[in-house]
Amino acid sequence: MAEDLIGQFGYLGIVLLLVLGGLGLPVPEEAPIILAAILSKKGAMWPPMAFGSCVAGVLIGDFVVYGLGYVYGERVLGFRLTRTFLTRAREAQIKGYFRRHGLKILVLGRFAVGFRTAAYLTAGILRHPPLKLLVTDLFAVLLSTPLMFALGWAFAHQIEAGIREVQHYLAVILAAVLVGWLVVRSHRARRRGGRPVGPPVLEEDEAPLPPGDPAPGLDPGEEMAVPPTSSSPIGPPPPSSPSPTPGPSKSAVPLE
Repeated sequence: MAEDLIGQFGYLGIVLLLVLGGLGLPVPEEAPIILAAILSKKGAMWPPMAFGSCVAGVLIGDFVVYGLGYVYGERVLGFRLTRTFLTRAREAQIKGYFRRHGLKILVLGRFAVGFRTAAYLTAGILRHPPLKLLVTDLFAVLLSTPLMFALGWAFAHQIEAGIREVQHYLAVILAAVLVGWLVVRSHRARRRGGRPVGPPVLEEDEAPLPPGDPAPGLDPGEEMAVPPTSSSPIGPPPPSSPSPTPGPSKSAVPLE
């Protein structure tokens, strides 16, 4: 990733990597510096410009972190970005270091992995003077950066050979993991062969509906008609026969 970024953006890529590393990107500060030295020895970069990009990237990254603490103060600890490298307990510890040793801890802390970003953020929270911090930071950078650049320049061939060897082993490991995953997946597929998959399928023409579900073709507000049973009559009730009208009674015959 680092080599691709530097190859695409050149000297600006070195600066970007160092700034992003100061903001929490999992890239050690030494990696872009050593990579810039290797590319310089190969002739892909001009050494003075590559070294200057390293110094500028380190200083900008440090002051971006310092500026976050200076502007936001204690509120910066509520940011998701800063909670990854500075907790309340660690902030209290670094504040104690500043009270006892001052800005000297920035010089020593540059060589401690994972300490630099938390230290500069705490320096911003404590509102240390920016000019004094710049002088201290520049002194620390001119101690560490030339050392890393010189090591990268001196051992460029060995580092490249080691990187190629690591890439070879990584490719073999990834291929082995992929083959193992395919074998396990094939074995599990054979064991599952012939087993029923999913819920059982009803063989009736029409599956019974769950209670409360509307019949197909009806709106949810409509009610399904109750099917007739043997006890309930079908259709309208039969008309009742008319009652006979009373006729003249036989006993009521008039006498002559």
